[in-house]
Amino acid sequence: MSTNSLPNPPPITLDQLTALNDEIAALVRSGVPLETNLAEIGEDLPGTLGKITTLLAQRADRGEPLPQLIAECSAQFPPVYRAVVEAGLRAGRLSAALESLSGSIRRLAETRRSVVSAALYPFLVVILGWLSFAFFSSVLAPKLATDFTALAPKMPGLWIFVVLAWVGRGAIYWGLGVPILLVILAFLLWQGSRRATWIGATGLGRIAAKMPWFGSMLRWSRNAAFADILGLLVENSVPLPEALLLAAEASGDNRLIDAARHASEMVKGGQSLVGHDGQLTAFPPLLRWLLPAASQKNILVPALKHAAEMYNRRAEHQADLLRVFTPVVLTVCISGVITCLYALTLFVPYTTMLRALAR
Repeated sequence: MSTNSLPNPPPITLDQLTALNDEIAALVRSGVPLETNLAEIGEDLPGTLGKITTLLAQRADRGEPLPQLIAECSAQFPPVYRAVVEAGLRAGRLSAALESLSGSIRRLAETRRSVVSAALYPFLVVILGWLSFAFFSSVLAPKLATDFTALAPKMPGLWIFVVLAWVGRGAIYWGLGVPILLVILAFLLWQGSRRATWIGATGLGRIAAKMPWFGSMLRWSRNAAFADILGLLVENSVPLPEALLLAAEASGDNRLIDAARHASEMVKGGQSLVGHDGQLTAFPPLLRWLLPAASQKNILVPALKHAAEMYNRRAEHQADLLRVFTPVVLTVCISGVITCLYALTLFVPYTTMLRALAR
């Protein structure tokens, strides 16, 4: 294996990114040489993560900048991570920038595990319901259709059992094929959700941002990252136009990135952000109110840190709601739909036919 590349390594998972992020933050915070200790960490870490860490150490030892190395490993690391590293180095506070990201990654990993656990029982209910339907249409429906046809060929509701009996002829194929496809799809989604690359606003991350509670949690987490990194950059005298872009890229939110690019161009052009709230609607209301005070560092930095803490609390609240209500909502909705389908396809026609016979 070449020391410059890995043979198609898979993306690292959220848990692996958390572990690597914590290790790098600890090394930077302690002031020890990053390259040497990264190599030692790579020897201790298992699998792909250890290989990637060793590769980073080897190339960093040759003087290549860490953001560039992470950017070149874009298939393994999310773009957000490169942006956070770049912002931390630009501010001279890499450990602080990495620590601000750790909480968001952990919250995402824990919430993902909760959602997967919550979806397991409803998923099994769906599989069992489908297999039961296949058994009913292939075994019971033909007998009911034959028996009731012999009694009364024009009985109300009989046509439903005739149709189900016809559908049941291929039950050996669709009855087993659909559950197998669902299992494969669930496995692919589970594998995809483990990867750290989805925490940005593309692919699976874009889908997750539209989910109830999960989308709100992601939005507040990204707002918190933006406020935290922006405060760190402003505190360390990074020019506001550059700080806005770096902080927005570190948040991973495309809407924030577009708004930050627009605000950065305004500041570079000598325009004031005061009175332009309508053009900065992607920013949370508090940040729209704070940004015009960018020239007053002693006011802006503490306010941004306070905003980041507030947004983190809101993100944690949404994560708690997600963990509590996801199992209930999924179970009630899926079980309710299956119950209604069985009532419409079995009990209603069956009771209608029995009433017709009783007359």
